[in-house]
Amino acid sequence: MAESEREILARLPGKDCGQCGFQTCAGLAELVALHPEEIKRCVHLGHPSGATIPILPANGDITWKDMLGREYDFVLEPFPEDPGPREVIAPLNPLNVERLAVKKGDVLYGRPVMTGYPVTHVGVVVEDPDYLSGVIVWCIVGPMAARERGREIGHYHIIAYEGLVRHTREELQIGRRYFFLPRMCMLQSRHSGLVNALAKRKDGLRARVEGIWIA
Repeated sequence: MAESEREILARLPGKDCGQCGFQTCAGLAELVALHPEEIKRCVHLGHPSGATIPILPANGDITWKDMLGREYDFVLEPFPEDPGPREVIAPLNPLNVERLAVKKGDVLYGRPVMTGYPVTHVGVVVEDPDYLSGVIVWCIVGPMAARERGREIGHYHIIAYEGLVRHTREELQIGRRYFFLPRMCMLQSRHSGLVNALAKRKDGLRARVEGIWIA
């Protein structure tokens, strides 16, 4: 006997996070009542209980402590298909994005406006920028790229980090703030951020982390 919308809605988490493509869990429940296989759209269902157990690599390089001995909750790794860690940024002067005619494939460099962050980042733009808001999506690459063809964008705000989570000490929840370690961070210092989105992939969890601070 098929489940009713009410029964399906009772099984859903009630977060109304939008990750399934509907604004509310009720919208997904309506679809699942007609097409039960669509329940897989909910990223919050079906997490194995072992997801909270850290999967340590053979070389044991995950110690769950940063260079200052401070503990963190998960490791954020670059997507395998990306050239480096992915950031969503906004220059302090968003008009510079249009003035410089920034486009996908450009190499830029600048420094994030973040307390205690002294490192200049070099990135390759991986999506066409939003000229209205000045938002850029880039992947951090080595400094040699800037010497060859880089252009300076000055200081910028970090809107979000996006990456892959394969090592975590607890089940991650949307809307919670965590300490995490960016795998490729030059400082090997833990960061603090709010998990804004999660989506299952074959190789881990795709995560978007906002409100970034070095903590």
